[in-house]
Amino acid sequence: MKNNTINIKKNIDKILFWFISFILFLPIIILPPSFQPSEWSRTILFRSTITILVGFLLYKYFYKNDIFVSLPKWKISNYLPFLTLSAFILLVAISTIFSQDPRFSFFSSPARAGGSLNMLFYFIFAMILAIFVKNKSWDKLWKINFIVATLASLLAIIQSFNIFKNTFVSYEGGGVPSFLGNSTFLAIYIFFMIIWSSILFIQKKEKKQKMIYGGLFLLFALTIFLTGSRATYLAILISFSFIFFFYPIKIKKIKTLKIIAGSILISAVITILIFNSFPQLSEKNEIFSRLSNRLSIERVAKDLFGTRFAVWKIAIQTIKDRPLLGWGPENFYIGFEKYYEPTISNMQKLWWDKPHNIFLDIATNFGLIALFFYISFYITLFRGLQKLKSVKKNITDNTETLQVHGLQAIFIGYLTILFFNFDSFPTYIINFFFIGYSFYLLSSEKETVEIKNRQKIINNKNKKFLAIIFIFILSLFLFFWNIKPFYINRKIESAINLSNTKNCNEAVTIIEEVNKNPDILEVYNALIYSDTIKKCSTTEKEVEYANNGLKYLKKASTIQPTWSRTWLFMGGLTDVLAAREENKENKNQLLEEAKKYLNKALKLSPKRQEIIIEMEKNSLIAEDYRAMQKIANDCINIDSGQGICYWYLGVAEIFLGDQKSGKMHIQEALDKGGFSPQYIQLGAAYLNQKNYKDAADAYHQLVVSYPNNAGYHAIMAMLSKEIGDYDRAIAEALKVFQLQPNNEESIQFLQLLLGLSPNNPLAHTSIAFVYKELGEKEKYTSELTIAKNIYIQLAKANPNIPDYHYRLAIIYAEQNDYEKSYQESLLAIKIAGPSDLKTKETLESFIQNALPVEFWNNYIKN
Repeated sequence: MKNNTINIKKNIDKILFWFISFILFLPIIILPPSFQPSEWSRTILFRSTITILVGFLLYKYFYKNDIFVSLPKWKISNYLPFLTLSAFILLVAISTIFSQDPRFSFFSSPARAGGSLNMLFYFIFAMILAIFVKNKSWDKLWKINFIVATLASLLAIIQSFNIFKNTFVSYEGGGVPSFLGNSTFLAIYIFFMIIWSSILFIQKKEKKQKMIYGGLFLLFALTIFLTGSRATYLAILISFSFIFFFYPIKIKKIKTLKIIAGSILISAVITILIFNSFPQLSEKNEIFSRLSNRLSIERVAKDLFGTRFAVWKIAIQTIKDRPLLGWGPENFYIGFEKYYEPTISNMQKLWWDKPHNIFLDIATNFGLIALFFYISFYITLFRGLQKLKSVKKNITDNTETLQVHGLQAIFIGYLTILFFNFDSFPTYIINFFFIGYSFYLLSSEKETVEIKNRQKIINNKNKKFLAIIFIFILSLFLFFWNIKPFYINRKIESAINLSNTKNCNEAVTIIEEVNKNPDILEVYNALIYSDTIKKCSTTEKEVEYANNGLKYLKKASTIQPTWSRTWLFMGGLTDVLAAREENKENKNQLLEEAKKYLNKALKLSPKRQEIIIEMEKNSLIAEDYRAMQKIANDCINIDSGQGICYWYLGVAEIFLGDQKSGKMHIQEALDKGGFSPQYIQLGAAYLNQKNYKDAADAYHQLVVSYPNNAGYHAIMAMLSKEIGDYDRAIAEALKVFQLQPNNEESIQFLQLLLGLSPNNPLAHTSIAFVYKELGEKEKYTSELTIAKNIYIQLAKANPNIPDYHYRLAIIYAEQNDYEKSYQESLLAIKIAGPSDLKTKETLESFIQNALPVEFWNNYIKN
């Protein structure tokens, strides 16, 4: 019986070990598209694994009576870290109930690993580690962590130095992300392991083990350097200072350790001073360049004062609004949008959903009470570890004393990093792993009580019935909140990849199919659909896509009404429909509907200029130029540094007839920059005022930017005719014919231009080209001959203009008279002279490519 119990325990320990090992490997599991966004997919696998593991443990405890739980004897001091952490988790749950957006607070965004549901599972993970993992299993799990950190580090090095770039995806620009998707998250994760490897290096006595952990330390140090995470650099400095200055074991070389610690600090300060005093060092090599970039005081100040402090200032405003329970988990964005101020440094156009400071993050989302318990947890944990360190020191257990000291150093450094950052899935996993291990160590020195399941009240029949119900509930949770979203997200990511490669029809079809079966990703799917149709929208599909997008976004707005981007997208799509609507009554109705959506967005984010710009477009479509002018002035009052505000003010003024002010503001907009000018709006404004010259300048920009748009070339041709630039009009009309050979209007337009300018040889050669394409040989020959005769007369009258001879060379080549073509080319080169290299190169290219090869050979010889 005893042997059977031992075997059962071993089997349970094995199962527990493999489940936890799988969880520890999750930070580096990535397989697109299934694991994109990586945070979302990994949290789903994590929740599923913990759910199955909890179900297994409960089954073994309540149903089979195979396991028992051993806990420290009740005493408040024994449970203080646990109680403060539990209180924090409880307040997370309460803040979710009273959240501004409870659904979003519960599930979070696919781009993040937060939300109260995930937070609960991280807590459960730590408790499973603390209660069920025993001595030998911990050693194995540490090895798993080192394997994961090593693999992540190796990929970071491969990415950074483009090793095996045909096999692995290289990463250029900034810190390397490795498997973790972000260089900062990689740095935080590796930070835990670099401190732990240094502790084990000090602790181990065997030379082989010291070499292993010393090597790992160097590998992790290189990885953190490659991430470029300044906060992690600071954390390492602080953590190692703590380790050496407060070294817990009395040894002869304690003074030496403190001298080393002091030297490290002084060296760090000197290094920073050197790289800031001599910036030219960054030009020496790549290593110096990276160091100079990350240690630059100017860049640090710009980052802190230019961006982070601005966000923190807004965060403090949001805390004042809801100090007790906060806005709800993951709801920082609501308060941020309410107090968003675009004039603060680099804030323009950024959509912040995190304040990049864990303390402000918690205070904003969960409230000040939760922040109190969060800080209290780490204080009580640190104090508990300090007491344990004293106990271990007194019994001369150097091994565990060092480990406890290392845990303290890790938590100090971790909070230092998070003062400038926030958590992600990999950092949550590694942090709660260390919390679980800390709880395990704290409980190992306490008097324990075994809690066995001795309850006999429920008979076997009822027990089976309850087990079936429990399994059913567990299955529902796994399917609807894990398996189904994972499968749907896989399809969504496939669609995103297809839209990025312009396989638009297939991408849109996939997302529309997904949206027929709404689930917890409904809002996310609607926003993805909106982004997709922006990339994929065409003239033919624009109305269909806009209608479908609106349908999905309307559902999303009822589920998550606090997200201003949803209302912004709805307003934008409705404006698209209004612009395409021919019925005036329907058009006005759509414009009013769009205005309602945009006003809702503006209420949520009063100073978000993207919303104001969309309102400008709404007024432009409605031809309400007074309203457009007023909105533009409001835009300028919010942030006068934004060129796009002046652009719409200028366009409105031109429509209203004040072309002088309009031109001035258009130029001011272009000088300020920061946006893509919509020259079609400017062209329409000038056309409205019959100012064809300035309209032609605007459409010139359009034909340069969109050379294959026949409509733009047609308008440009018409405008050129109006201002008397017949050469340009002919060239643009010919371009229309080339893009649309069946366009009869372009032929008629060329014939009209020919009538207006009968002696223009370009008009004759252009119409000749058209006749050639249409197969009308006689008309083609006739027009080409007329053009040739005109060029001959022009060349005689203006013997010093090489272009006339070049044009004659082209016509002779068309008529297969290559000798004359060659002679005209030589004459043109001679007239141009050696100083006109451009003309010479053009003519030489013509001789080489348009004439038979013997002419080019003859030209080279002579």
